[in-house]
Amino acid sequence: MLSVEDARQQMLNTIPVLSSEKRGILDCTGYVLAEGLHAAENIPPFDNSAMDGYAVRAADVKNVSKENPAVLSVVEMIAAGYAPTKQVMAGQAARIMTGAMMPEGADAVVMQEVTQQVDNEVKILESVDNSENVRFTGESVATGQQVMGKGKHLRPPEVAMLASLNRPEVTVYRKPTVAIIATGDELMLLGEPLEPGKIRESNRYGLYAQVEEAGGIPIDMGIAPDDEAEIERIFRAALAKSDALITSGGVSVGEHDFVKSVLERLGEVNFWRVAMKPGKPQAYGISDGKPIFGLPGNPVSSLVVFELFVRPALLKMAGHTELLRPTFKATLTEPITNRDGRVNYMRAILTGANGQYTAETTGPQGSGILHSLVLANGLITIPAGVTLGVGETVDAQFLF
Repeated sequence: MLSVEDARQQMLNTIPVLSSEKRGILDCTGYVLAEGLHAAENIPPFDNSAMDGYAVRAADVKNVSKENPAVLSVVEMIAAGYAPTKQVMAGQAARIMTGAMMPEGADAVVMQEVTQQVDNEVKILESVDNSENVRFTGESVATGQQVMGKGKHLRPPEVAMLASLNRPEVTVYRKPTVAIIATGDELMLLGEPLEPGKIRESNRYGLYAQVEEAGGIPIDMGIAPDDEAEIERIFRAALAKSDALITSGGVSVGEHDFVKSVLERLGEVNFWRVAMKPGKPQAYGISDGKPIFGLPGNPVSSLVVFELFVRPALLKMAGHTELLRPTFKATLTEPITNRDGRVNYMRAILTGANGQYTAETTGPQGSGILHSLVLANGLITIPAGVTLGVGETVDAQFLF
């Protein structure tokens, strides 16, 4: 069996980055830039005041204090959005608002709180240095400067910057559309009376949420029965309307596990089993350049395999370059033994303080115990065939 690292890298080597598209500034949050962006103008475009106060010549207010104020004549009031009309000469000041253009001759701004204006004169009660409280032309971004590179994830700050750059639309990578199918005659839809031998179908809903969290666009294709021909029909229909396909169930070695054989007819199966727990039985293949992820039917296995394999694949498709969640060391609060020959990804509660983390498992770790994942905020990695004591450290990562 392949290790998790080898299987994941083998998979990522085959994952395509999707084509690009133009999107408007109000419809690009969460997408990844497919172009580099340069500033066509300075930001800010002119020297301006960083606060409400008085634009002065710093030399006129040198060494002043409450006991020894400087008294300056006020030549005009400059509001944001308006250009000054007068030059500030020696012994003069201009009333100025935050963001307003600095007048010629002034080289600093005294904050309003340390002044007293009476009629057309103002007392300055504190000195300021040259350039103090002034935001200079191009201080944030200079003309011609690259502001965002190709591959940049567009969050709210980046969207605000697009507006500052006068970019009403940008070129981004498409988000992958992802078809999701659950397989199995034992599965029942929500709202139906539970019949003997049946279970509630939960994987599609969890996978749908995971696709959304990963930035993909999920397409619910429902439940496929344990019928090989019907599974193939539904898989083909799903691939026709999506960039990727996720299935759950039917990837083990039972008489009704048809997913692997269907995948072999649809395209190429790259690997089938991975040396991990939970999630050993899984399949990854490609059909006409589209990745297919055959996930286990047990709910914990399905969600964990998505986290470790499908999520980074979807991120790559959408143009991201940071594909894996950060890992860190956590100290065990309980002894753990892994007698299996596979690495064990255990559900845990990770608690941090002062940069140090502890890990406590969420109880029984069976792959059907979904509640143990509900209680968890992370996974801890337990290598194969080890016994770890209280106080020893393990690799950990946060979830969701």
